[in-house]
Amino acid sequence: MSEDKLVLGSDLRLAYSDLGADLNVTPSGDLELVDDELNLGQAIVHRIRTRPGELVDIGHSSYGSKLYDLIGEPNNEATRDKVKAVVVEALTREPRVKKIVKVAVSVKPGRPDAVDVDVSLIATETEMPLNVVFPFYLEKA
Repeated sequence: MSEDKLVLGSDLRLAYSDLGADLNVTPSGDLELVDDELNLGQAIVHRIRTRPGELVDIGHSSYGSKLYDLIGEPNNEATRDKVKAVVVEALTREPRVKKIVKVAVSVKPGRPDAVDVDVSLIATETEMPLNVVFPFYLEKA
């Protein structure tokens, strides 16, 4: 895809694991890129999983979310409502999000210490919904 057609940007692709995120490398040894909707999906997860203040040194004082403040909370409806509020608040600061369609937080199957966060939104300059689902662990590893 040519750069002039990218609406939602391009960035380095991150590979997520239980230990965090790392860069993806292609079989030829190049750093892998992610574009448009996939880039926005990755950026949303990264914004929500970043603590406020982590990027102050590089000029992003309002970047991040307070999601990690909820570690140690019980996995009940009140906590899931707090997770939802934190995610909504972080999404409102993402300039590429035109409209939040849905944020749902549910118990992760087989993991009573975790929730799945399901986000549906409309990105700028598009009308097609973008869906992002990611886990959040309420218990420290």
